Amino acid sequence: MAKIVIKSLTIAAVIIGLTASAWSQEINAGKTSYLSSCAPCHGADAKGNGFLGAVLKVPPADLTTLTKRNGGVFPLSAVNEIIDGRTLIAAHGTRDMPIWGFDVMVRSRITLIVDYLNYIQEK
Repeated sequence: MAKIVIKSLTIAAVIIGLTASAWSQEINAGKTSYLSSCAPCHGADAKGNGFLGAVLKVPPADLTTLTKRNGGVFPLSAVNEIIDGRTLIAAHGTRDMPIWGFDVMVRSRITLIVDYLNYIQEK
């Protein structure tokens, strides 16, 4: 019985390790997508201080405080809808030619960015 328990614990540890590794890779992919698509306005640190922010009429939002500004809950749906264009943000442009579009590859990039933003929230 002890061998079965130890073997089960070892398998569980491997699964948890693989899951943590995959999650880490997903966060890195989200950060890469964020840096290429969002950082020019929102800044590499997501504090709203990107180099293009200075030319906007409305300063970019600090994306690290979304959870804090939403009563301690990350606004998952709202962030998705802003990024994919369902919620209009004037600085993101018109929906006639959306920044993202709606194909499968783009959807996965949006998910990666949203996960990354959730990960970098101030505690």
